[in-house]
Amino acid sequence: MKRLLQSIKPAFRIWLAISLLPITAFAQDSSSQSSFWEINAQEVLVWSVLALEVIMLLVVITMYVVVKVISNRVLNPETAVDNEVASEQEVDKTLWERILTRWNDAVPVEREEEIMTDHEYDGIVELDNNLPPWWKAMFYITIIFGVAYLLHYHVFDTGDLQGAEYEKEMVEAKAQVEAYIATAGANVDESNVTFVEAEERLANGQTLFIQMCAPCHGQAGEGGVGPNLTDKYWIHGGSISDIFRTIKYGVPAKGMIPWESQLSPTQMQDISSFIITLEGSNPPNPKEPQGELYERDEMAMN
Repeated sequence: MKRLLQSIKPAFRIWLAISLLPITAFAQDSSSQSSFWEINAQEVLVWSVLALEVIMLLVVITMYVVVKVISNRVLNPETAVDNEVASEQEVDKTLWERILTRWNDAVPVEREEEIMTDHEYDGIVELDNNLPPWWKAMFYITIIFGVAYLLHYHVFDTGDLQGAEYEKEMVEAKAQVEAYIATAGANVDESNVTFVEAEERLANGQTLFIQMCAPCHGQAGEGGVGPNLTDKYWIHGGSISDIFRTIKYGVPAKGMIPWESQLSPTQMQDISSFIITLEGSNPPNPKEPQGELYERDEMAMN
């Protein structure tokens, strides 16, 4: 009976490992699905086998418990008596001592003969102690965690893997940057305005230029009622700050209205940046140069 009891333990462990294979197979198969609830015939078979293995596992556990009880109570009456004596002695212990005894599963020194092995060296005899329950509990917890992790991330798709988390964080970061730019844009003025290189910002500046500025400066900035914006000559300064200031406050004496009441600081920055990109574009029928020559620093685009 003792040999039977010992043979059940490795069989139980092997069965536990094999029982996880259907879950793994289902996880690999479900990775190609768009939804967990799209069940096919193969998955029904996998779940059926899994359910059968769970039932058989319960049977193995029950058999193990029954065999162990029979072994302790019927075939090993002396051990049963010793256990009863140990139980009576445990009553006299404090709660903390009982907890340590159960979680360490240590054999008292006076009973070491029961767990002595044939291994002896230099007067030291090896004892066949059981692993402490707290130690084994750590392994059981890792198994439970592994199964829960597999179901959570690979079967039910209720959690995001690293790739999906990265994509979501990038989307959130982009939204935060856009929100910051929208908020910080209100603080842009002629003293701190800078040239923007982002294509979407320049495209927005072009759209606003055609809507607001083209009637006087031409669709390509070649000039008309207003001066030519594609050459290097500027009446009111050619830096990004000068252009921003001219757009913001206008030139009432020349008929250019101030745009600060109709455009946001960010929009005026976009238009100013787009106007700088027009320099040297050589549109057809350009108006003659006006104002003073302004040599632009191409690196700073100021």
